[in-house]
Amino acid sequence: MFTSSPFLTNLYCCVGVLLFGFYLVIDTQMIIGGKSVELAIDEYALAAMLLYIDIIQIFLYILRMLGSKD
Repeated sequence: MFTSSPFLTNLYCCVGVLLFGFYLVIDTQMIIGGKSVELAIDEYALAAMLLYIDIIQIFLYILRMLGSKD
């Protein structure tokens, strides 16, 4: 009922892009360090996976926003 509206679909996608943009900033800060939460040197694979997932999610939300033609 609510997802068939193109306006709401675009709104959900914008919220998703903003949310994962914040996640991207937080994960990057965890990699750089200097705050209370940071990743250790041995966790390079986890850090790369976190950044990869954030970027892919942002890309998917942008594609969904641009692909809605209703």
